Amino acid sequence: MEDQEKEPKSESPEFQVIDKRHFVNLDTIDTTTLTEEKPRYPSYVEELMARMAETERKFQEKKKQIDEEIARTKARLQVDFDRKLEREKQKIVLSFLEILDNLQRATDAASQAGTVEHLLQGVQLTADLFRSKLQSMGVEPIEALGQPFDPNLEQAVGTVKVDDASRDGIVIEEVQPGYSMQGQLLRPAQVRVGRFE
Repeated sequence: MEDQEKEPKSESPEFQVIDKRHFVNLDTIDTTTLTEEKPRYPSYVEELMARMAETERKFQEKKKQIDEEIARTKARLQVDFDRKLEREKQKIVLSFLEILDNLQRATDAASQAGTVEHLLQGVQLTADLFRSKLQSMGVEPIEALGQPFDPNLEQAVGTVKVDDASRDGIVIEEVQPGYSMQGQLLRPAQVRVGRFE
């Protein structure tokens, strides 16, 4: 009993596992060549993963085809736009050529007749033709003279003293006409505005 009193009693015995399998020797395993194995899934999960991979591949192929088609469509639309733009430019240039022809006729007639009146008449006809061509394109002159000054359509380049208070803020002189095209301002009119003192 004395021996038993001297030895401390452990509450639970020490648990130890010894692997006695003959095919496993932990000392001989080369830890540098160990590779991580892919996780293994049940066969139906692997089948679903294969289907998903195939669907992803088909999706990427379709996406590539659609991207290529979009690029071709953009290129075709750009070519069409450029072609239409060139046609519109040609129409505008043709109008100007007609005006140039009239100016040439006016100078030829003035040189043959030898009078300034013939030149003036030819230039006046050409200016009228030019105005009509611009009007057919939607270009309209801004009526500023005698109207109240509108800073949205006109640019004041100076003031003119007026004796009548009713003419204060009214456009007295148009230095350069302004034009609008289909409701959009092309060029503001440069004007001188009356100022009553």
